[in-house]
Amino acid sequence: MIDRSFVDDDYARVREVERILIPHPQFKAVVERLQHVLDLSRHGAEPRHTLLVGESGTGKTWIARYIRSILPESEIDGIQTKPILVVETPTSPTLKSLAQAILVALGDPLASLGNAEVKRLRALVLIRQCEVQMLIVDELQHFLDHGAHNSPQSVADWLKNFVEDARIPCLLMGLPRSTAILTLNEQLRRRFSARIELLPFSIEREDEEIEFRTVLNALDEMLPCRRSSGLAERETARRIYMATNGLIGYVRRLTTGAFELMAAANRPSIDRALLQEAFVQEIWRGGQDELNPFHPKFSFRRLDQPGEPFAPTSRQGQTRGTRRRY
Repeated sequence: MIDRSFVDDDYARVREVERILIPHPQFKAVVERLQHVLDLSRHGAEPRHTLLVGESGTGKTWIARYIRSILPESEIDGIQTKPILVVETPTSPTLKSLAQAILVALGDPLASLGNAEVKRLRALVLIRQCEVQMLIVDELQHFLDHGAHNSPQSVADWLKNFVEDARIPCLLMGLPRSTAILTLNEQLRRRFSARIELLPFSIEREDEEIEFRTVLNALDEMLPCRRSSGLAERETARRIYMATNGLIGYVRRLTTGAFELMAAANRPSIDRALLQEAFVQEIWRGGQDELNPFHPKFSFRRLDQPGEPFAPTSRQGQTRGTRRRY
């Protein structure tokens, strides 16, 4: 399959593909909400907080990246500003480790020093010094999965106080089960009453399939190929759907992998054979022959049986076929 070694132009094109922002209605709706929240805050309104949940691969991280890209960090006269502060919840969270994660995101070289309260106060000072306009806390479910026995209740109280003291809009992001954190504190639940759920795409209804194919067509137009790859053609789109379970993160992974194979083979566009190889390479090593959505004998079914890439788990819950609107 690989006919030649990569040259500088190939690497540049792969980087271009990795940076492609795949447009879709849910993404636009969330971004518009966050931009409105920022505008309100800049004009002196009370901070509006938002809880954003979605299964892995629905695009939460890309939303955070996009918001940060439109308000990038800068440094003027030695003072660094961080308009959008993105903090990932530690995998084994405590109040002290979360406060430290915030300090690390703020660039504090002494982030490891002090107890939880000292770190909290220092984080609040740096938030003002760095002119942070929005705090984004990702992977909120870590508190439920790996936290100490009493950490969910503790973090609910801690977040409520920290959000109040920071006086800036806050976006909490995580898997759908993250909402359990908010049930532990009435005031926190009230502050994050605005909740948005990112859902996988569906092709069960005609309008949903059209929406998915429209997204694929837009992606196809943005790919730096020598000619169209026909990703939005009905059969190809349905195969892509089965290969990704309608999750935009897997669409990105699949098409980026297929593009790399295309460049290495010096082909003008992404064809089904490249998608078949990319599926095995990027999504599921077990996706051979009839279990590969791009194989001619694939049976057009969800790959959600035990051992398959989209099998539901007790933590993740099943991927819905029909999307609920928000």
